[in-house]
Amino acid sequence: MEPFKSILVDVDADARAQPALERAIRLARSCQATLTIADVMTGTTTARRHLPAALEENMVSTRRSQLEELARGVSEVPAESRLLVGRPATVLIQEVLRSDHDLLMRSHARDLTATGAQPFGAVDMELLRKCPCPVLLVRHGSPAPRPRIVAAVNATTDYGEERALNRKIVETMLLMATSLDASSLGLLHVWAPYGERTIRNYPSDDEFGIYVEESRQQAAADLDRVVQSFKGRLDGVPATLLRGAPEKVIPAFVVSEGIDIVVMGTVARAGIAGMLIGNTAERILRKLPCSVLTVKPDEFVSPVSLEAT
Repeated sequence: MEPFKSILVDVDADARAQPALERAIRLARSCQATLTIADVMTGTTTARRHLPAALEENMVSTRRSQLEELARGVSEVPAESRLLVGRPATVLIQEVLRSDHDLLMRSHARDLTATGAQPFGAVDMELLRKCPCPVLLVRHGSPAPRPRIVAAVNATTDYGEERALNRKIVETMLLMATSLDASSLGLLHVWAPYGERTIRNYPSDDEFGIYVEESRQQAAADLDRVVQSFKGRLDGVPATLLRGAPEKVIPAFVVSEGIDIVVMGTVARAGIAGMLIGNTAERILRKLPCSVLTVKPDEFVSPVSLEAT
């Protein structure tokens, strides 16, 4: 996978701490990427209409000056600032499309004013659903100097596009590991016997135990195939197989193992194209306490256009 070439980071220019910007600068330096530091001024046209012209001009000028100061503080990589106006998710995605950024970053729950760990906010979730490039949501607090990174894959799938997405997830993990000098990597696949609740009511305990073990062996073989497909590039990387519901198992694994970044895919098979992420992925995302990097299938097309308002 090619290193990132153009990184867009959404910041709050008024904030005293900038965890997403810290991480973006480090990534840009490692990848030799350009960096665009953006902030979004919200507010409807109707609301702004009641502002005195001089006051609105002063607000815009102040915000631009803050962003320019942040950009001047970046060394070793080209950095510019950009003030966007409108609905945050929409104008950020439009900037991705307009300038061909290949990574969008922002602080975890950047749109929430409370401090500390927070659930994903409305803007976060809209970006995860609609942004065409990878999205990295950085948790509050100083980023780990050598993060622990895990790639969550669906190794047991019959769909070619999901197998391709698995590969993209792992490639992205490997890129992040190199770029951030990760202290550890891991591969995670969560499985459950098909129809477990229904089937449990019919066979004997012994028969059910055999069925569960056969299902586990199949999941282990599927995960091993993912590992082997990288032809030695994952040597030494632990591949973990866990049984249960992904939205429960993955957050618990993150906490128990001290994971700093989860790389995962977002994909939907129903609804309007580009408008939804998979239900399981969304439930997982809402519970993760760490930074999250999401990637989409290559064929994904964002429903946001440059003409959108």
